[in-house]
Amino acid sequence: MSEACLNLHRAGEYAIAALTRLALESRGAAGEFVSVRALAEHQGIPKSFLSKILEQCARAGLITAKSGSRGGVALARPAEEISLLDILEACEGSYRRADCVFYSDRRCEGPACEVFCPLRKREEDVRLSLARTTVAEMARSLEIHPLNDAPAAHFAPGGR
Repeated sequence: MSEACLNLHRAGEYAIAALTRLALESRGAAGEFVSVRALAEHQGIPKSFLSKILEQCARAGLITAKSGSRGGVALARPAEEISLLDILEACEGSYRRADCVFYSDRRCEGPACEVFCPLRKREEDVRLSLARTTVAEMARSLEIHPLNDAPAAHFAPGGR
């Protein structure tokens, strides 16, 4: 039996990767700007697509953006205060089941439901885990990852 990772939408994956890179490059501090172009190049995605994703993160108050040659994006608060759940909900919407698994014409009532199903319990476990995992933790993992070969200078404001 093979084990798989949590299957996220691309927007969520790219947002987590971008904010993790921001945290790594800024040592987790808020206000250190990094070029969106450099982030997009590092992730191998179109800058315009990443920009749209980062706009959602900015609207959610996770990052700030500054235009101009020395502009880019920066964490709006310390990396220890931004969870993966914050990022996913900014990019993908609320992380909660809308419909009942058993009855398609009913909304999921969560723990208040008299038939609180095991699936909903597992979803709540995942939600809690995402809420507890911070961008700072992700950055520490990226920092020691054997494939992390991007020099910090690549991410200077204004980028390449």
